[in-house]
Amino acid sequence: MPDPRSWECHLRLPNDPRVLSIARHTVRTALLGYAHTPELTDTAELLTSELVSNSVKHSDGPVTVRLRSRPDAVRIGVMDNHPELPDALPCTPDQDFGRGLYLVEALADSWGRYPVIGHSRPAGWKVVWFELSDTVRK
Repeated sequence: MPDPRSWECHLRLPNDPRVLSIARHTVRTALLGYAHTPELTDTAELLTSELVSNSVKHSDGPVTVRLRSRPDAVRIGVMDNHPELPDALPCTPDQDFGRGLYLVEALADSWGRYPVIGHSRPAGWKVVWFELSDTVRK
């Protein structure tokens, strides 16, 4: 039997800069509503914003955010139609861009990216995800 404290939600968003606030507010509301810590919620909100921002900037199609919560962790993935699997760039203090994946790499417990392969999407879609442990909430 699945743990009733585990749940997930999906957001299907248009490729529009205004969706950043929708994604941030949805993640914040969902995580706090299900009793995750404020610290985990703040980090999840920031990292989700970075990934959605990258998707809106680099893709030309819709963006999907998938949030999965378990009693001890949260996993958030962002899917878009830009085929490149990104790497975190080295970050310097004078840089105006390129900090998104650097922050994900620095703040997430784990993260990754993979191409979406299957019949439901044409070639070129990918997911970038991160996971945060919630060791306080068990």
